[in-house]
Amino acid sequence: MKTFQSRNKVLVSMVAMLFVVLFGIMASGCGGGGDSTTQTVEAPGMPTNFTVVATPSGGALSATLSWSAPTTGGNVTSYEIYRSTTAANIFDPANHLISLPATTHEFIDNAGLERGVTTYWIVAAKNAGGETTTLPQSYTPPGGGAGEVVTYGNNFAAAVIFADGYGIGGLPIDGNWTENNLSLIDYNTSLRPSVTEASTLTEFPYFDENTTFVLDGVTYYKQKTASTWQGEWKNGAGTPQHVTATWGDNLISQTLNTQSIIRIEMVLTETLDTNMTSYKMVSLYGTKDVEIYGTDKTTYETNTSFVFATNAHLRIEEVDANGTVGATVVDQTLFDSTIPDGPGKFAAEINVAGNLTYGYVWDLKQHPVPAGTYRITFLLDNTSMPTGTFNNTYIDNVTVPVEGDPTTFPVLDSTTSTHIDITIHQ
Repeated sequence: MKTFQSRNKVLVSMVAMLFVVLFGIMASGCGGGGDSTTQTVEAPGMPTNFTVVATPSGGALSATLSWSAPTTGGNVTSYEIYRSTTAANIFDPANHLISLPATTHEFIDNAGLERGVTTYWIVAAKNAGGETTTLPQSYTPPGGGAGEVVTYGNNFAAAVIFADGYGIGGLPIDGNWTENNLSLIDYNTSLRPSVTEASTLTEFPYFDENTTFVLDGVTYYKQKTASTWQGEWKNGAGTPQHVTATWGDNLISQTLNTQSIIRIEMVLTETLDTNMTSYKMVSLYGTKDVEIYGTDKTTYETNTSFVFATNAHLRIEEVDANGTVGATVVDQTLFDSTIPDGPGKFAAEINVAGNLTYGYVWDLKQHPVPAGTYRITFLLDNTSMPTGTFNNTYIDNVTVPVEGDPTTFPVLDSTTSTHIDITIHQ
C-alpha cells in the first residue's frame, strides 16, 4: 500500500510538472510578451522617383503624380496622397486627398487647381506599421497672378426653379433648359457652361476623358474640370413657389469660438408635381475644401427641385442674456455691388455636389466679435434689388434635426423668414 501511494505521488508529481510545462508553452504561444504569433510590422520606406508634372494633353489645370515603390521597409498596403497650397505641414489629416491601392503608382489631379497658384503634394507609403512620406513636389498652372484666379467652376447637376425669372447672376432668363443642344443654352442662368467655355465645346454635355476617375469599377467625370453638364431648370416667374428651408448642418453640429470661420448655408427646396432631370453625383475622394464629386453621365428623374429667389437676404444680430435682439453685425442682400466678391459676400452658388445653395463665410478672425449668442436670419424681402421683383417664394416649412437640444433648432418666423441662434464661445 505504501508502495502504491509512493508511486501515485510520483505519478501525480510528474503529471503536475507536465501540466506546468504545457501551460508555459501555451502561455508563450497565446499572448503576453512571449507571443510568437504577433510581430511588429515594419513601416514601408519612402516612395521613390516621385514627380509632379503637367498632364500631357490634359490642359493646364491638370497635374500628373507618379512614383515608384519603396526599396526598403515593409510591404505597402496603400498609398496616401496629401495636397495643400502651402509647403508646410502637408502631412496633416486635413490635407488628405485620397487612398490608392498598393499596385497604383500614378494619379491625375485635375480638379480645383488654379492658374498662378502653386499646389504641393506628398505621397505616403502605408501599412499597419505606419506611413512614410516623400518630400513635397509642386506644380503651378501657368497664367493668373496679380490676384487673378481662373479655374473651372462646379456644374449644376440637380433641378432648380428660378422663382423670379432671373438666374443666379441676376440676369433675366430668356430661354429654356436644353439637355443636349449646344446652340440653345441660356447663359443668363449663370450655370456652366459660360459663353467662353461654350465657344470651345463641340458638344453638350461634354465629358472629357482626361477628367475621369474610376470608383468601384465605374468611370466618373470630375467636377471643376473641362467636363460640362447641366441639370434641368425652369423659369418659375408668375407661379408662387412654396419651399422648405434647410440650414447647413455645421451651424448645429459644431462648437464655435471667437477664432472660428463659420460657413453659413441655406437651401430652399420644393416638391414637384412633374419630375425634372438630374445627373447622378458621387463623392469620389478628398474632404472639406478638396472634396471632389463627379458623375457617371447617367441621369434620373427627381420630384424635388431647388428654388432660387433673387430677394434672399442674410442678417446676423447680437442677442443678449434676456433673448433681446441687439446690434446688427451683418446685413446683406444678393447682388449688392458695394460688397466685393469673395468669402465675405452673401451669394448663391453651386457646391461640389452640384446643388444650389446660398452661402456666406463669417470669418471671426478677420471680423472679431465678442463671445455670446447671435441670431442668423434668412429673409425673403417684399422687393429685391437690383431687379425690383416682388417676392414669389414662400417658406412653408423649416427642417429641424431629429435629435439634439430643441433650443438650438431653427425657427420658422413667417412665410418669408427663418432664424437660428448660435453660441460663440471664447
